[in-house]
Amino acid sequence: CSEGNHPSAPAHLSFSRPYDPAVSKTEHADAVVSELSTILTSGRLSNENKQVITAAYLSKLNGAEDADAALRLATQLILTAPEFHTTNLVSKTGAMREQPELPRATGSPYKAIVYTMFGGGCDSYNMLVPLKCTGENDLYAEYQEIRQDVALSNTTLLPLEPVDNQVCETFGVHPELPSIQQLFNDSDLLFFANHGVLTMPTDKENYWKDTVTQLFAHNFMQLAAAKIDPMKREDGTGILGRVRDLLSKQGLSVGAFSLDSNSISLIGTPGENPTPMILSNGGVVQFNENPSDDGMDAAIASLNGEVEAHSGAFGDWYSETLLKSLAHNKLLYDTLVDKETEVTFPDSHLGRQLQMVAKMIDSRNERGTDADVFFISKGGWDTHSQVLNNQVNLFADVDASFKAFADEMKAKNVWNNVVLVETSDFARTLTPNGGAGTDHAWGGHYMMMGGSVKGKQIVGEYPESIAEGSALNIGRGRIIPSRGWESVFLPLAQWAGVGNETADLDYVCPNRENFDEANIPEMTELFLEVTNPPSSPPTKGPSASPTTLEPSKSPTGSPIEVVTNNPTANPSKAPTPSPNHPTDSPT
Repeated sequence: CSEGNHPSAPAHLSFSRPYDPAVSKTEHADAVVSELSTILTSGRLSNENKQVITAAYLSKLNGAEDADAALRLATQLILTAPEFHTTNLVSKTGAMREQPELPRATGSPYKAIVYTMFGGGCDSYNMLVPLKCTGENDLYAEYQEIRQDVALSNTTLLPLEPVDNQVCETFGVHPELPSIQQLFNDSDLLFFANHGVLTMPTDKENYWKDTVTQLFAHNFMQLAAAKIDPMKREDGTGILGRVRDLLSKQGLSVGAFSLDSNSISLIGTPGENPTPMILSNGGVVQFNENPSDDGMDAAIASLNGEVEAHSGAFGDWYSETLLKSLAHNKLLYDTLVDKETEVTFPDSHLGRQLQMVAKMIDSRNERGTDADVFFISKGGWDTHSQVLNNQVNLFADVDASFKAFADEMKAKNVWNNVVLVETSDFARTLTPNGGAGTDHAWGGHYMMMGGSVKGKQIVGEYPESIAEGSALNIGRGRIIPSRGWESVFLPLAQWAGVGNETADLDYVCPNRENFDEANIPEMTELFLEVTNPPSSPPTKGPSASPTTLEPSKSPTGSPIEVVTNNPTANPSKAPTPSPNHPTDSPT
C-alpha cells in the first residue's frame, strides 16, 4: 500500500490535527506530539523522545499541506519507542547504544541440519516397499494383500540396491521418486525403517500403557517428533534447540531458522541462545524499505538510546532487542539480496523453502556461523481419500525439491557438511478405508540424506510381517515402531558436534535411558567424517532478520505445528475401528 492509504489495514489511527498558521510551527508540533503521547503511551513519552519526534515532525512540515505526512511520521516513530511497547518510564542518558556485536565463526568445520516435517502423516508404506524377499515370508505378497486397492504394483516400483540386514534383500521406492532412488544407490541417502514416537520398546499387549504420547493425533505426534522428550524432562524445548545449546557451549556460533512458521524443535533452554528466526520462503524483507523520511533510522536509534540505571528494565530490554533485530535484519537482507542458486528449484512451497535454506547455507561466512539448524515442512499428507492419486503429486514434489537441494549443495561444495532428515507425524493404516484412502497409524519409514551420510542402507528393522494379527500390527495395519526418534536424532546430534559425555547425550535425548544400546546406532554407523568446505566469496555485507536475536527470557509456549496444509477432504467412509485400548479422543 502507499503511505496514507489504509484500505486493507484492520485499523488505523484516526486522530488528526490540521496545521493552524495562526500558531508557530514549533507550538503546533509540540501540541501534536503531546497529544500523540497521551493517546499512544498514556503520556509516558519521555521529554527526550518527545524532542526527537518533534524535530522529525518539523522537518516534514513545510506548510499546511504537509500536516498529514508529518503526523504519519510522528506516529510511526512513537510506535518504535520503548514507552509504546512497555508501561515503563524511560530515563535517557543522551548517548546512543553501541552497535550490536554480530556473530563470528570460529573456523570449525561447518555443519547444517535441515529438519523436514511431512505434515499430516505420510503413508510411507508406499514410499519404501518390500520388493524381493527370498526368505520364508513373501513380504510383498503380504503388502499386496493388506493394502488392497492402495497397493503399488511391483512392476512400477523403482528398485534400490540390495541390502543384507532386512527381511527382504531388495526394496523399491514410489515410482515418482527416481532421484531418491539414485541418491540411495549413490550412497548419499538412507532409510530409517519402522521408526516413530516411542516412550519405550513395547508390544501389542502393553503399548497403551507404555506410551505417554497421545497416539494417532496430528498435533501430539508432530510435537513429539519435534521435542523427542516424552517424559518432559526438558519441557518447553525441542531436539534441534538442545543440539544448538550444546554446540554454543563449545563456543560455536549456531544459527536457528524455521521457514514460514514457528517450530518448537528449534527452542532450547531459555537464555542459552538467541531466539530462533522465522524466515519467509521468499526471502528477507528489508525493514522500512520506503521510509516516510530519510532520517527515520537515525531517529529510531535515538529513541532507543542508552538509559539511566534507574530507568525501567522492560523498556531497556525492548530497545536493546529492537536494535539487535534491526541490525540482524540488515545483515540478512544485505547478505541474501545478491545470493543466487546454481540450480533451478521447483516453484512449490517445499522447493522455495529448500532454495532459501540453500541461500542461507551459502551465506554462512557473511553471517559468521559455524553451524545452522533449519526446520521446514510440507503439508498435504493427510490422505484420508484417494491416497494413490495424491501421492503422485506429493512424491513428485519431494523428489524434484530434494534433488535440487542435493545438486545445489554439491555445486556449492557443502554437500558433505549438510544433512537433511525427514520425519512425519506417523505412517498410515495399511488397510485402506472406504474412500481409497488411509487413516492415522503409527510406525513408518523416513529418510536422511547428505554427503557425509553412509547411504545405501536401511537402518532399523522393517517388520518381518505386516499381516493382520502379526506381532506389531495392532489393528488395520497400525504398526508399532521398532525404534524411537532417539535412534535418528542422537547420532545426528553427535555428527553435528555434540560430545559423548553422558550429561550431553541425556540433554539431547532425555528419554534415551529407556532404550538399550542396540536400539540406537553409533554415529559412525550412519556418518562419515566431515571437513571444512572451501570458503564461498562474500557477497555484499551485513543485513537481516525477522524475529529478535535476543535470548528469550521465558520459554516459548509449545507451539502446535499441525502442518497438514490442505488435508484431503472426505474422511474415511468407514470409521477406523479403535485398536486395543485406544488413546482418548485422537485428533
